Amino acid sequence: MTRVPARPQYDAVVGLDPRSATEPMFAFALVKLTYEIRGTAAVLGQPEPLLHDFWSDENLEPRFPPGSDYWLDKQSTDVVVRGSACAPSGRPTPSMFVSAQVGRTTKRIAVFGKRLVEWSQGRPRLGRPEPFTEMPLLYQNAYGGLDNRVPIPAELEEDYMRTVALGMQFDHPGLYPRNPVGKGYLVMPDPIDGVEVPNLEDPTNMLTAERLIVRKPELWYRQPMPWCFEWTVGPTFPRYLFLGVDAWFPPPDDASLPEVQRGFIPAQLHRRLEKDHDLAVGYRQEASLGMVVSAPLSGQPVTLAGMHPEEPTIAFTIPPAPSIEIEVEGERSALPPLLTNLVLFPAERKFTAVYCAKTKSLQRVFIPGIHNNIPIAARINRDAPIRYQSPPTIHDRLLAASAGLGGASGS
Repeated sequence: MTRVPARPQYDAVVGLDPRSATEPMFAFALVKLTYEIRGTAAVLGQPEPLLHDFWSDENLEPRFPPGSDYWLDKQSTDVVVRGSACAPSGRPTPSMFVSAQVGRTTKRIAVFGKRLVEWSQGRPRLGRPEPFTEMPLLYQNAYGGLDNRVPIPAELEEDYMRTVALGMQFDHPGLYPRNPVGKGYLVMPDPIDGVEVPNLEDPTNMLTAERLIVRKPELWYRQPMPWCFEWTVGPTFPRYLFLGVDAWFPPPDDASLPEVQRGFIPAQLHRRLEKDHDLAVGYRQEASLGMVVSAPLSGQPVTLAGMHPEEPTIAFTIPPAPSIEIEVEGERSALPPLLTNLVLFPAERKFTAVYCAKTKSLQRVFIPGIHNNIPIAARINRDAPIRYQSPPTIHDRLLAASAGLGGASGS
């Protein structure tokens, strides 16, 4: 389903709490603004549509694609950079750094050209990186992957093979939980040719020859974290912890887990979820490690380094949030917008910003499909109202179906 932006300056949608079809608890508005970076200024550009409406688009594949603009329960801003590392002056280089600074949040990535694991007398070492001019900043180029030589435990092999036969394979003891699509994850010590090591690494926690072989799959959590700026997907660690799911080999949940030690997730998350179900909203945050920002970003500086083919750095200031008013039965309220998604495209010198605003409650119950006219609208920056489009009622759908049957029998 392809959306057309609602206005020449932005896209927006107004709706009712989609989690309950019979008793919506709130009304909401989503606004997406697209900016061009001209010099150091952010100027409104051609609007891009809101992406991935998993609430109403039943044809989405996957069902919950990463990077949806329709999460309504985020509590922080997901900052995502989509692009490539670009060699300075276009001259091939074997390695370089890229970085993104957004407000007080900074993340750096060490970038390498293609490298292979080399073996000498049965011992592995990191090969020299090949020069490159552009390296995509994707999870496929970060640390991770699958060592399918890890055996399935005997007591689980029959069940596992049954899931494979049904096309339901989704896990394996040799799969790196943090990033199944990456490269360089080796558990078994036997030499194997043609293995690439990651192009993207955390400069503070680099892969070394001594760390190449995990040896015991249950020790996966000691390995480097995949370092990237991209959207994360749902079935990866630690994001799926917020749903109560865990890895094939569950890691410790204290400070010996790097994600806990560095403040990316709280300690003892499973226990805390049992007592505080609201923590589960953490699953909605889709940014990479270190790029979920809780501080307000309006007016904050942004500097992107190493990700434009001609310019070493791109710098600008995040514009103020739009004003959002939601009108319910003629009563209009100005609501605080939360910046949920900030997606940066350095090579194109543009970015998009998605804001969400919600009412705290509704004075009475509105039921889509029952009520013919639901008087809800949103105004963005005091523009003309965007009105809620009530779906056809059950009565109208039955009448339409009856008319169709009547026409068919009379033809």
